[in-house]
Amino acid sequence: MVEKQSESLFYSAEEVRKMLGLGRTKGYAFLDKVMAAGKPFNVVKMDKLYKIPKESFDSWIQRLNKNVES
Repeated sequence: MVEKQSESLFYSAEEVRKMLGLGRTKGYAFLDKVMAAGKPFNVVKMDKLYKIPKESFDSWIQRLNKNVES
């Protein structure tokens, strides 16, 4: 039996686009581009549903912050 985790391991497309300050159209276009390139973070698409692993996305944001601080 698999235990249900209290916190999701994934962000939704809606959460990611809001964090990045992108509108709906640009947000989904960006996620499509990231998914096709396989970088700078991982994107999983199941039919029309996007899931972004939190660990991958958060690592990317941390790298961006380090570059800004340098």
